[in-house]
Amino acid sequence: MCSKWFLKKTGHEGLNNLLAAYSDKTAFAQCTFAFCEGKGQPVKLFKGVTNGTIVPARGPPDFGWDPIFQPEGFQLTYAEMESGVKNTISHRYKALCALRDYLTGGGKEGEGGVWEEGDTNTKRAKLV
Repeated sequence: MCSKWFLKKTGHEGLNNLLAAYSDKTAFAQCTFAFCEGKGQPVKLFKGVTNGTIVPARGPPDFGWDPIFQPEGFQLTYAEMESGVKNTISHRYKALCALRDYLTGGGKEGEGGVWEEGDTNTKRAKLV
């Protein structure tokens, strides 16, 4: 889903209204960065995922869907969190950690996934 345009049309309340009929409100936030070392080299994709739940909007509506996304294991939405906390659990942070780990050959384990482009006809990615 292209959340920016979707939220512009429905708003936070509209998304919650669409989900009202469903008991399962689980969701995940995903970010993917791409890196290629040069022409003819495979494209590597670095994915970060944060699992959570869609909840009624709480916190300042300053950044996209932050007020309606509550990360798993937390009682606050992204919008309610201190930026220092959010920035260490977010999907973007995890994807950047995976990219950093690839570029430096080290770093923290398990914070993101490194993916390499597979079949160029289908553009499907596979785990390296």
